[in-house]
Amino acid sequence: MAVATPGGRADGADRAAERVLASVTVRPDVPMQMYTCLPQVLALGLARALAAAGQDGARVAWPNAVAVDGEALLRVDVRAGYDEGMFGSCDVVLLADDPRVAPGGEELAYALEQASAQWEDRLRRACVVAGPLAPLLDDYFETMDAANERVEVVYPNGRVAARGVLAGLDVWGRASVRTDSGRELSISPEQASIRRERLRA
Repeated sequence: MAVATPGGRADGADRAAERVLASVTVRPDVPMQMYTCLPQVLALGLARALAAAGQDGARVAWPNAVAVDGEALLRVDVRAGYDEGMFGSCDVVLLADDPRVAPGGEELAYALEQASAQWEDRLRRACVVAGPLAPLLDDYFETMDAANERVEVVYPNGRVAARGVLAGLDVWGRASVRTDSGRELSISPEQASIRRERLRA
């Protein structure tokens, strides 16, 4: 089963510009339903690895990409499967050639392995959790690009559905956007993407 964002993969010319930098298989020993947030978990680990390599502007671009200084440069694609236990086959995809993406393939793969292992450990130590991101929720939101800033909610067809403030995240990885009318939208990766608000003519 695929657990990466359905709209996360590019088509046509955009896909041609993408390049896989690293591939790795991870096997966190967690319940099957927890795998739905594995892409978010690994994106957080990747953002931390870039920050540790000197990229202070590295942030998680919800749900499963990494942005540097507001520009999405990497994406973590995950395909989950079962073979004597659950596993995730993961690719780190380069979205744009940029010298700020410093770590090589081995370092990127190691970052994913470490993120997976640490997530498994934190879930196990928590014993009972409300959802897959529960042990990482504060860390993820603090590292999320555009957190508490104005954003646009964009449907897969490119239409802007709403504008507001990126206000939070729940334990199942759904983003919360507080619209100008005061309504709070809960958005799953399958429903829409989120980007910084663009200036309107």
